[in-house]
Amino acid sequence: MLKNWKSLSFSPFIDGYYDTENQLPAYIYRKARNYFRREYEEKSLIKTREEFEERRNRIRRFFINTIGGLPEEKTPLNDRTSLLIEKNGYKIYKVLYESLPKFYVTGLLYIPEKLESETAGILFVSGHAKSAKAYPPYQKVCIDLVQNEFVVLAIDPIGQGERLQYWDPKKGEVIRWGTYEHSYAGLQHYLIGNNIAKRFIWDGIRGIDYLIERKEVDPKRIGVTGSSGGGTQTSYLMLVDERISAAAPCTYITSREEYMYTGQAHDAEQNIFGAIKYGLNYDDFLTSFAPKPLLIGAAAYDFFCIEGTLKSYNIAKRIYSLYGAEDKVKLVVGPHVHMYSDYLRESVVNWFRVHLMELEPTFKVDKINVEDEDTLRVTASGQVLEDFPSSKTVYHLNLDDWNRVKPMRQKIGDLKSLERYIKDKRREIIELLYLDMNLRDNEIYPRIISTVNLGEYIGEKLFFFSEPGITLTGSVIYNKNGNRKRPAMIVLFENGTDSIEDERSIIKSLIREDNLVFVLDVRGVGGVKVRKINPAEVNEIYGTEFRLAYDAFMLGTSTFALRVFDVLRGFDYLIKRDDVDANRIGIYGKDIASLYAFFAMVLEPRIKRGIFENMLFSYEDVVETRIYNRKIVNEKILVPGILKHFDIVDLIPMLAGRKVEFRKLIDAKGRIVTKEKLEEKWNSVIDRYYPVINKPTIIM
Repeated sequence: MLKNWKSLSFSPFIDGYYDTENQLPAYIYRKARNYFRREYEEKSLIKTREEFEERRNRIRRFFINTIGGLPEEKTPLNDRTSLLIEKNGYKIYKVLYESLPKFYVTGLLYIPEKLESETAGILFVSGHAKSAKAYPPYQKVCIDLVQNEFVVLAIDPIGQGERLQYWDPKKGEVIRWGTYEHSYAGLQHYLIGNNIAKRFIWDGIRGIDYLIERKEVDPKRIGVTGSSGGGTQTSYLMLVDERISAAAPCTYITSREEYMYTGQAHDAEQNIFGAIKYGLNYDDFLTSFAPKPLLIGAAAYDFFCIEGTLKSYNIAKRIYSLYGAEDKVKLVVGPHVHMYSDYLRESVVNWFRVHLMELEPTFKVDKINVEDEDTLRVTASGQVLEDFPSSKTVYHLNLDDWNRVKPMRQKIGDLKSLERYIKDKRREIIELLYLDMNLRDNEIYPRIISTVNLGEYIGEKLFFFSEPGITLTGSVIYNKNGNRKRPAMIVLFENGTDSIEDERSIIKSLIREDNLVFVLDVRGVGGVKVRKINPAEVNEIYGTEFRLAYDAFMLGTSTFALRVFDVLRGFDYLIKRDDVDANRIGIYGKDIASLYAFFAMVLEPRIKRGIFENMLFSYEDVVETRIYNRKIVNEKILVPGILKHFDIVDLIPMLAGRKVEFRKLIDAKGRIVTKEKLEEKWNSVIDRYYPVINKPTIIM
């Protein structure tokens, strides 16, 4: 019976053979659990202060290194402080300082009236509220603190309040504020081995510098608090800044293991590359502060699940006991959802009263009148980028970092140096992608589950295991009248076999060359597509792909790397087929999948031909493009730190002697690359790499 091309796509559960909708999350969770077991065992063996402090120092070094380091120099703050409001018992000043040259931080300084001597200073770091320091619940914390004789500096984080990093005076928000903006800029940071967390941390460190410089503040009595994203910042500052005397991170602390099961996504600054692999967990932020006074504020009904909070608290309490300081760590749990509630506010103020003022914890919350957001503006317009058009943004800071760490390119002078280059780069890629190439030795047992009559063509639907726990699907299509031993092409589409109907023309053109065509589904795609694991759409920011990519990052790898491995396993399957000429296997990739194809060809020298269509031509172009296209550039193609090693063009020499064709190379904006940009980023480099071999074919 003659069937249509759509019949080569798979129905759910691989046409009823296997339940694979959850295999990718399950694979990641399984890998993570092995690391968690190792981490908890290591922590359970800590019996002395010396053993703990060795680990604390190691974790601190790892954290600072994996976020890309912190600035070595503290440049002048150039602060501008002026009186904004006089209230009964305190004054509010507007503050503007430069945490880095021309990188402005907006804040509010609350100072009690009639101070007779130095008092304690509190840095308040805002969570994910658009109005940030002016958000009413956050104002209430600051007002209660100042009325209890604390000096308080509340600052806007990047992407919120008056610090939107993609603000245009005419268009407004070019990129959505807050969490979206954090992860948008965060992706560019990852590419050069940074994490956008370093920006939040440095703003906070310089905020503490500002407080310490105030004549009203005792530099030996500094506290930090914040909720949600502010809880994140508080936790990070506890780890890296030893000047903090007491801290109260709220509605953030849980444990990585418990949080993984929720399916919820974190912002880029909360996803630390290698954190699970190297054992950096939430409790490590708590124990890093031992034996100083630490209050953990939690919400019983939070999405930062309370089970994880309790686990981290118990670990922290045990470490504090090594110092005889169990009374210096405390957990308070409010009966509410995610918020900096009145209950937590009262607890935090009393904690600081006791540990920074030596006063009794007698404070009780009461009704507070807060100011309108507009009243609390630091800038005239309400946005730094409007008042200071020449100011820097996180994009500029990351670009500055890139220009400092950009590796030098070597010259390939002859075939011997080319061979050495190929060998070294292949090893480097395998290490960077964290690939276990030994898994390629596992035998493949393909299951051809149906044969489809397409008239002049035959189609086969099949599946096999890429590695234990990971099933891949694919459809093989070939001409009935072809030769016994055919050349073959692995074909990769962004949506895998789901795209066969729409991509018939490409497939037919390859078959007309007498190729056997193998349309392969890498993990999470096509016949083995992943189900939604949270409310966002699968490919949206904060959706399933986003979440799983960041989980993989914390394992020290990437979903990109896992999919490249799957392509290699697709090759391993093809060379075993009786009707395939193993010496004439090629690969075709389109859109995002073209990069999977490209890296697979780079790693597998037996792939003799490559066609790459609509492929992103440069990771560096992403770093240099302030407003990039997330349909082209997203977590699916992200390899943390890749540019510290090489860009795409630096891998082209590894394809020497093979037939390579690039069709419609794409830049970070999703546009076909211009001749000028191609000359700048590719041709000038290829000329350096290609003194003795032919250049690839580039079709504009």
